Amino acid sequence: MTQPSASPRTITAYLATLRLARERGYIITRLKMAKLLYLADLAAIRKGDDPISGVEWKWLNHGPFNNALQFLENDLARDGIVQLDPYYFGFQVRLVGDLPGYDMPPEELAVLEGILSEFGNVAASSLKDLSYQTPPMVDALQRGQGVVLDLSLVRPRPRLAGLTRRMSAVLRRLPEQETDPGVFQEIEREMDELANARRRATGDLVVDD
Repeated sequence: MTQPSASPRTITAYLATLRLARERGYIITRLKMAKLLYLADLAAIRKGDDPISGVEWKWLNHGPFNNALQFLENDLARDGIVQLDPYYFGFQVRLVGDLPGYDMPPEELAVLEGILSEFGNVAASSLKDLSYQTPPMVDALQRGQGVVLDLSLVRPRPRLAGLTRRMSAVLRRLPEQETDPGVFQEIEREMDELANARRRATGDLVVDD
């Protein structure tokens, strides 16, 4: 068995999706796989976490995609890990073998389970339409086909307005600050007192040279 060409993170997410689909009786096609992983990445980022799939998403045919997913599909099919069954105008991808060592962390698996629960029974074409409405795809449509999607567009923004209001309230509660009128004279007096010591230190340095 050869090592698949995709990154370990992508292999893990891909296999986890197929395992969950098999448990729940969902049909997974190449197009649907891409859209489910894409939506899972967005869900993770919205929580403030990193994407779970390891895929660099681009605007290709039918929305978010990366050819690495197709290469991975071919690798797994060749090694008997997945089986491709004719399904309408494409293929259903079914998990029929095992590839040890690719277990998804529980917190990431929970994100993927949430996406499968919500969209596992949705048709691939509907998921494609949904993906076009996400902020990274809306942005890509303005930049041109083939561009890398900017997933940071769904990352939560700091709520600076609320922080500003809270800090302003703290400042209002503080007592009014006044400058001691004699503080500058005190500083000048200290500088005068130290003047002789500075001159002696400077003289010692000159003599040493």
